[in-house]
Amino acid sequence: MPFITEELYQRLPRMSDKDPPSICVATYPDTEECPWRNLEIEAEVDFVQKIIHLVRSARSDYNLPNKTKTEELVCGFSDDETSASLKKYQSALSTLSYCSKMEVSTSPPKGCVILTVSDKCEVHLLLKGLIEPAKEMLKLQKKQDQLQQQLNKLKQAMSAPDYEVKVPQEVRQTNSEKLNQTEGELLRLESAMTTLKSME
Repeated sequence: MPFITEELYQRLPRMSDKDPPSICVATYPDTEECPWRNLEIEAEVDFVQKIIHLVRSARSDYNLPNKTKTEELVCGFSDDETSASLKKYQSALSTLSYCSKMEVSTSPPKGCVILTVSDKCEVHLLLKGLIEPAKEMLKLQKKQDQLQQQLNKLKQAMSAPDYEVKVPQEVRQTNSEKLNQTEGELLRLESAMTTLKSME
């Protein structure tokens, strides 16, 4: 990155002889000098990244390799603004989510897993024909058992009478984060298993 940045800097036109000879010794630009920040675009990209993360997590839950392309149908949006924003990033969404195509639709086909993005949008990921429901169900049940054991151990450790006194604050915080993460994973697995049952 430093080499690319320096190369780009050297190709910029010089406004005067007083311009720094290298980006390494240039002052960091302030907002008055470079008022180019666009909060609207940042919010849009954050939203798109959230969708990509959800789709990739779902693909991982169902053990889909990257070379197996799915159809990603984004629907359930409640306003035209969200729809327009999604259409703008269709290419990026399909590429980074390993999907053959991405459409903004209000009528998804059967055999989709539903991923809730926000109160204004949900993603329908078409899995029918790409997975073997019975085989994947066994894998998810095994993973569910492992996660449940981890959750039980954590809860047992955190419910000890002297937990708040003997366990350092950093460890308690880490355990709390692990607990929330494990519970979240279990909820995702339950949702995935429900979808698999509907495909049998």
